[in-house]
Amino acid sequence: MPGNIGPELTDNPDGKAPHAEHTLRQWAYAILEEGQLEGVFSRIIEALLITLIIANVAAVALESVASIYAKYHIFFKEFERFSVGAYTVEYLIRIWSSVEDPRIAARGPIKGRLAFAMRPLMLIDLMAFAPSYLGFLFAVDLRVLRIFRLFRLVKLARYSPALPALLGVLYAERSSLFASMILTLSVMCVSGELMHLAEGAVQPRTFGSMPDAMYWAITTLTTVGYGDEVPITPLGKFIAGVTMVTGLLLFALPIGIIANGFVNDLHRRQFAITWSMLKRQPLFSGFDVESVTEILDSMSAKLVREHAQLALTGQLATMFYLIVSGHARAEHEGEEIDLGPGDIVGEEAMHATSLYARTVTARTEMRLIVLPGEELRRLARKFPLLGRRIRQEEPW
Repeated sequence: MPGNIGPELTDNPDGKAPHAEHTLRQWAYAILEEGQLEGVFSRIIEALLITLIIANVAAVALESVASIYAKYHIFFKEFERFSVGAYTVEYLIRIWSSVEDPRIAARGPIKGRLAFAMRPLMLIDLMAFAPSYLGFLFAVDLRVLRIFRLFRLVKLARYSPALPALLGVLYAERSSLFASMILTLSVMCVSGELMHLAEGAVQPRTFGSMPDAMYWAITTLTTVGYGDEVPITPLGKFIAGVTMVTGLLLFALPIGIIANGFVNDLHRRQFAITWSMLKRQPLFSGFDVESVTEILDSMSAKLVREHAQLALTGQLATMFYLIVSGHARAEHEGEEIDLGPGDIVGEEAMHATSLYARTVTARTEMRLIVLPGEELRRLARKFPLLGRRIRQEEPW
């Protein structure tokens, strides 16, 4: 097909790799920005960064134990210096490689990087290590710096696909959640006022003012119930009972909104590969029912976001993709090709040691059918027609 990825890269006459810095920057961006590359090295880098974050949080907690800190204070100090250095290098590499995002590159190398540095996650990254330099240079209270070091825990958000989904749900359902919050505040005020009227004269120190009564109302609505403020009149007890039941209903409302939105978002992000979907793909035209069914069992579904990289020039080709929906851009030696539904990416995976010939970046959100290289080669041996089509030896 016209949009399919072409042959592997050929060597340059002078023996030098083309666009070496550009390729290295693409590679760094693909690994650090949400772990877009599949492979052992990418997983190792991600595991090391996650381990360093968890170790730092553990160190912050253990330093607060006087006996442990007195015995291992030198280790804690050296570990903090190592962590700050590692986070600084990671931050600088993210800034340097950020121009691989077309949205950043469009603003220019300086303005684009500045805009990238102002993103929430990048600000969190900066706060995770920048205040520690004050502790190295000046006499700053370490307890204050400990608060900033806990920002490193928030960095785990980069490595949790579910967390961005949850934040997206909160943003999408913001109107409903805001209405739920207004309703809760209204009930709190009404319950506090009723309790103030019912118990204010009997317990002036506890319910003699609206703020005190509202404090009781919010602890009761949330079902916390500290028990430090308790009604003693029959009317007050009746109001308390109604407030408790209302609190259960009110706080179930936002939980239901978030849970429903989260489930719907997960269903949108993951899609089922059906037999009819596979049969409609030009790559499998002419295959019988049994063949398509067996191929289907080997495949998995994947949804990628806009600007995610599917393949990177020079990387080991381990995955094969069939585009179900969305569009991508393939780049090689200044040439760009648009890819769309029905096109394939990563036919280099037909050979165990081949490298991706082109860099392929998603232009829109995409739904992909994915085959690991081992499965692709097995199916190509069993179904020669599939292998010939992927190698473009036979038209689809």
